[in-house]
Amino acid sequence: MSESDLQPAVSVLVTVFNREAYLHQCLESVLASTLDDFEIIIVDDGSTDASLSIAQRHASADRRVRVYRNDRNLGDYPNRTRAANLAKGRFLKYVDSDDLIYSHSLAIMVEAMNANPDAALGLSHSLPEVEQPYPWKLAPAQAWRKEFLADGCLGSGPSGAIIRRDAFFEVGGFGDWGILSDTDLWYRMAARWPVILLPPGLVWWRRHDGQEFTRDSADAVYIERGFNLAMKSLSSSECPLTGSERALAVDRARQRHARRLISLALRRRRPGLALRLLSRSGLSGRQMLHGLKRYT
Repeated sequence: MSESDLQPAVSVLVTVFNREAYLHQCLESVLASTLDDFEIIIVDDGSTDASLSIAQRHASADRRVRVYRNDRNLGDYPNRTRAANLAKGRFLKYVDSDDLIYSHSLAIMVEAMNANPDAALGLSHSLPEVEQPYPWKLAPAQAWRKEFLADGCLGSGPSGAIIRRDAFFEVGGFGDWGILSDTDLWYRMAARWPVILLPPGLVWWRRHDGQEFTRDSADAVYIERGFNLAMKSLSSSECPLTGSERALAVDRARQRHARRLISLALRRRRPGLALRLLSRSGLSGRQMLHGLKRYT
């Protein structure tokens, strides 16, 4: 039997750190998939609860499940990278250990990617679209226009993404952007290859107090890093926008950042944090006032 015969269509990557309350349901949701040509790679990042034993029980019951444990805690995105390095599938499909996917989700994602072999990334879109039925393909410039000049299309988390494995490694995988490392990767991939927008609702995103975005510092991290990432990406030589589109996108990013800072100060009543972020943003007073206007 050749190596290609052993290659599953998709590697489902489940990275785990202290998720004993959710991991069993997560894995059961993947194992219930109508598509059965997959492997599940679980990488435990030094859990101190029963997560590892839960993972090992599933591996004992199903040969498609493989379990690894890190010698030391790597952290979220370095652990995701390790899982990708262990994968054999043509596609990578992250499923966070506190999320669930539906039985049809893998089949829909893999079918769409197989039908569009030039695409490197598929994202379960968060907004219903009226332009055309799902799935649909966006060329690099189209994806960036939609992301930076319209209502967005690259905002999905890892559980909502399917990634062509060779393309993941070609662009260097996840960078060092903390909780926005996925967005950074989507930007870089979308600059090189078409993106497939998949239907909303392929993932059930669980919400609970143990998640990083629920922490008190999340406001500052998302707002500031999101702005910095947008500005860096728009200044990159790989940006597929025209010169005039890029200038408009930079202006829109500044306006959006100003709006978020104003909202943080007034609606969320955190003026001190807003002022600190403003002092590091480089925005002028005029640009802050521009945040009060409608997008053009």
